[in-house]
Amino acid sequence: MKDLFLLYIHGYGSNRESRKFFNLKESLPDFPAAVFEWDEHTDFELLLKTAIEQTNEIEQIVLVGDSTGANIAYQIRETRKSLGLSTILVLTSPLLDYDKRLNTELQFAENLQNSLMKINKVEDALVILAKEDEAIDFSQFDVKQDAPNSTVIYVEDNHRLEGFMNYVGYIIGYIVNKSVRPQ
Repeated sequence: MKDLFLLYIHGYGSNRESRKFFNLKESLPDFPAAVFEWDEHTDFELLLKTAIEQTNEIEQIVLVGDSTGANIAYQIRETRKSLGLSTILVLTSPLLDYDKRLNTELQFAENLQNSLMKINKVEDALVILAKEDEAIDFSQFDVKQDAPNSTVIYVEDNHRLEGFMNYVGYIIGYIVNKSVRPQ
């Protein structure tokens, strides 16, 4: 587990100062880590290409995406998978479908909207969903259908996961379970 690299993708309206990223770094001090900072005007095609280029020499990474950043993280994982690279994926309050947002008055820039994929099935990931999520509608989310081969944890929290430190243990356990073990 010591050779893993942590890449964090923050959510819409956040940045490299993300509380969740700092909580993870504090809990995993030996992991080299980076945040991919973006905003709604980012060239997402370039962001994905850069993420792949900067991690393609790393056999296995831990990729954590929050909210809108979870959608981007999923896309990075899928590209790495197509290249035969391993990724341990953690999605928190993931925006899997732009149309499942509860606050439809908040419109994302067209650039961001067009860069988000509709994710119908989250495979092989740890997914943390807030029971009181006020930003994304997970009421129709069916763990067996929508998240095969994934671990889904429902937490008593809101979209921002104010109690995030309480879930870091789940994340670490998932990483340990999924990490490449020495032969």
